[in-house]
Amino acid sequence: MARGIRAQIALLTYSTLNIIVFTAAVYAVSMFPPLTPNAGFWMMAIMAASLVVTAPVAWCVGACFPAEWRKTILAEPSPLASAPTREF
Repeated sequence: MARGIRAQIALLTYSTLNIIVFTAAVYAVSMFPPLTPNAGFWMMAIMAASLVVTAPVAWCVGACFPAEWRKTILAEPSPLASAPTREF
């Protein structure tokens, strides 16, 4: 797979995973009473860990797409692009 496509998929996966982890961290800190007094620290710690952990995970997910999906991911010119348009 081309590195450009893999990097794009990895970037989308990375941002999505970080959104999910951030939401889970907010819920965990707000729902678990012992963590509430130090909520800022725990949210920061979970997010810092997720920024490091999700990068290799996203890179591996980018490589897992089958070869036949590459053609659908790549932008190709439309067969109708050179067809004349009709008058309105």
